Amino acid sequence: MAILGSHHIALRTNRFAEMKAFYTEKLGFPVVGSIEGSDICFIDIGGTTIELLPTEEGANAKPMCGFVHLAFETDDTDATYAELTAKGVTFHVLPRDAGDIRLAFFKDPDGNELEIFHSPTLTWR
Repeated sequence: MAILGSHHIALRTNRFAEMKAFYTEKLGFPVVGSIEGSDICFIDIGGTTIELLPTEEGANAKPMCGFVHLAFETDDTDATYAELTAKGVTFHVLPRDAGDIRLAFFKDPDGNELEIFHSPTLTWR
């Protein structure tokens, strides 16, 4: 198992177009990735990446704006999950596939959402 480092910080917004324009046009940071079939984009802010997420709509929507999760890129999600579980880390989202992304979620002691994942397309190291 190896966590390779931070990959992105997810921010949810109800002003997606305005936020995207702020980071890309006003601040000049480039879009370096996206999730096919969605508005989600990844913006390289130098040293880390923002995953910009539009606010969800519908009965199961997560209306909050702001910090959503911190993601750690790993070389093998399942092996990292097994090692962290053996160390007593409890996952509330077990390893699963989301397109070509293999991911799992857990929380730190303060309840902050953390993700481990591996993807052949969402890498910019």
